Amino acid sequence: MAFIDERDEEVARLVAGERIFHIPLVLLPADAQEGQWLRLSATLVAESSGGQEDRDWRRRLGRSDPGGPIKL
Repeated sequence: MAFIDERDEEVARLVAGERIFHIPLVLLPADAQEGQWLRLSATLVAESSGGQEDRDWRRRLGRSDPGGPIKL
């Protein structure tokens, strides 16, 4: 569970336990408002059927990745 602590035009600040996350609003339900709770979940999906185009895209992303922890 995460609490919607604050939101602006593009980003919401979620609080989950002792951690704070900044999430683009496009990833939240359209009617999500400050002061509400979210139940978070994730689902793994099979590889895209995009074929070579997807593999090329992932390769380009990998080359531009500086490494290290992800900052949200």
